[in-house]
Amino acid sequence: AGERERGSMEPLLLNPIAATSLVMGKWLVTVLFSAVTAALTLFFCGLVLWFVPLEDLGVGLRAGPLQALMVLLVVLSLAPLASALQLLVSTFARSFKEAQTYLSMLLFLPMIPGFVGSILPLRTAAWMYPIPTLSQQVLITEVLRGEAVSWAGFAIASGVTIAIAMLCVLATARVFGRERIIFSGQ
Repeated sequence: AGERERGSMEPLLLNPIAATSLVMGKWLVTVLFSAVTAALTLFFCGLVLWFVPLEDLGVGLRAGPLQALMVLLVVLSLAPLASALQLLVSTFARSFKEAQTYLSMLLFLPMIPGFVGSILPLRTAAWMYPIPTLSQQVLITEVLRGEAVSWAGFAIASGVTIAIAMLCVLATARVFGRERIIFSGQ
């Protein structure tokens, strides 16, 4: 959206590069930044939690280095999907502000399982693992409760999430391959 607004979209798309390669490059950079941000956030949250006397507050939380690494693995499986969805949604915006509006609304989707989980505490079931964000929430809950993590569930959750991310990347590449994307902001 910002490229369209600045007028740099047309020269970018006129380069002799496949739209798929262009979108993959944008997506991979976004995934990298998402992964680094998630790792730093988790590290600093863990650092802060280390200094908080959780037991004195009545909070039973298993948050050692192994649990942090497992949570990071689960969270990193969401980075490709989040990046792909944001890239796809932002291609339909005509301005930077419009893209921000779309993306802020998109942020509510991953919150829905958390809201439902807090109102209706559900027991972990196999049907939850193919649902992105719900499966990651279930896996993180298992880790933080000190329960045995379902590695098959992790594989299903990660596989489905990455498959949906790839579909979003391909859909974005298809949109980038159309001439209409250059002129739709005018």
